Amino acid sequence: MATALMGFFIDLKKILEAQKKSSLIPRFFIGVIIVAFGIAGGGILLINSSKTYQDTIEGIKTDEVLKSEIGTIKGVGLFPSGLGFLDYAYKLNRDPSTFVITVRGSRVIKDVEITLYKPLLVK
Repeated sequence: MATALMGFFIDLKKILEAQKKSSLIPRFFIGVIIVAFGIAGGGILLINSSKTYQDTIEGIKTDEVLKSEIGTIKGVGLFPSGLGFLDYAYKLNRDPSTFVITVRGSRVIKDVEITLYKPLLVK
């Protein structure tokens, strides 16, 4: 969705430049999309390096109920979906963050909702 929208703004910018009109608005939206990609990518990197997230993924890989539904677990998606992962990664609020990850099994692929609790800060 975002890449298609970015392609639209790039094409619009080229058309406006060919007509010698101002391309300020398409350039602005291209910049906004690039910044959004950077924020989301950084959030994914922060979550994947989180101990809490890694422990949760290990728990999913050993969950017998999930294994009986999808078969042998072959992998877990790299990209969490939902806004909860940004809340968790950037510590936007102290509430638990819920988001969805994709788990690939030998029989079926399933989206699993997980909730991560932020670790307490001990001084």
